[in-house]
Amino acid sequence: MEYVSNQLTWMNKHMVLLQHATVLDTVSEEKYPATTEQYELAKTYPNSEDYVNELVRRKEYKDACCFLAYCLHKRTAVWWAYLCVVDLLTELKKAPHKPRPIEDIGKPKPFNVPEWAKMHEMPKPKDVEAELTKFHDFQKKAWSAHEERMKIVDPEIRRNFEEGLAIVNNEIKKVHGVDIFELFNMAADKLIRSQGNEFIIDIENSPITKAEKELKEKIEKIRTDTIAKVKSALPKIDVKARRQNKRNALDCTYSYIIAPDEDNANICLTIGNKINDTPEGLLALVAFWSFGDLSPKGDIFIKTPPGLMANGLNNLLLMLALAEGGEKTLDERFECYFQIGLEVAIGINNWGKSVEDGKVPHADLIEFEVKEKMNDAKGTEIKDLKHNLAHAAKEAAEKALHEGKKESSPLINNIMKRFK
Repeated sequence: MEYVSNQLTWMNKHMVLLQHATVLDTVSEEKYPATTEQYELAKTYPNSEDYVNELVRRKEYKDACCFLAYCLHKRTAVWWAYLCVVDLLTELKKAPHKPRPIEDIGKPKPFNVPEWAKMHEMPKPKDVEAELTKFHDFQKKAWSAHEERMKIVDPEIRRNFEEGLAIVNNEIKKVHGVDIFELFNMAADKLIRSQGNEFIIDIENSPITKAEKELKEKIEKIRTDTIAKVKSALPKIDVKARRQNKRNALDCTYSYIIAPDEDNANICLTIGNKINDTPEGLLALVAFWSFGDLSPKGDIFIKTPPGLMANGLNNLLLMLALAEGGEKTLDERFECYFQIGLEVAIGINNWGKSVEDGKVPHADLIEFEVKEKMNDAKGTEIKDLKHNLAHAAKEAAEKALHEGKKESSPLINNIMKRFK
């Protein structure tokens, strides 16, 4: 007789690490914040695994990640969160984010006008005085030629013409105040002064250009003064210490995953609070919240409120998805994080292999330098971290021996070499 367990066709298909069988159990026990639409979906797909599969079928990976955060076993959820942070760091290592200097905020950008939209070059204004001089010279020559022609005209005819011209000029002068010749000279001067210059503007020296320049200088001064004030008000960031704290957060989270005891939980709380605005810091806090006691090593047990860890994990995933840099979009990252969570839920991705290999997944992702001369607080933290990682290695080795393996795990040697 063939039994289902012997066929093994069910392996690597079901989410065996979901801690609640139904969606309503997850809502009741973990305070999963289901929407009205999701409640309706849960009526059709009440089973947790079926519910997740339906969300995936709809490509609602963000919502699927949210449900996994509430339904996964706490320790495996922290491992999932840790792997998502490692995935982002791997992505950023290939395509790091280039932060924008604060000095560039509000800085005017050059505006490039396309060729088809550019105005034709305006002709230069004509030299009016030179043109008038040419006209007056022409006028003098014309009058001289007129006088020469009048000399050959019959005197009687010339006298009659001049008398008639005088009468006409007197009538015109009564109306315009000048005679016909003066009127002609005025019209000619006006025509020469305006001809070809009707639409020519001296842009560089125009009042609008000057006002624009003054306004831009005023705005730039206000911008630079504001940036100087902001820079002076911003706290100085100790880049080296921050990088080291990120590494410490990853170290203590990994140590907690291997050995989730109160010592490691307390270290996660301490380091997480230092850099809670970073994915690494929030990851450490998620690990602490998964411990179940908000006062490790305290005299009173304070139970972690339901949903606190899951809510923190969802905020962490959103922070990772929105992180600048890298090559993936927000939707692509959520899909990737869900696939990681699915492997964790199925059970094919866990910390066992890294423990056996003695290789911490984040080892080569963040550069940091441990200084020999540290203050007492930092020295104590690093000392505790070394102790806990060594303790975790010892536990892994004892587990291997207990399972009947002749050779102990290489984790002890690798970790001890690193912190020797």
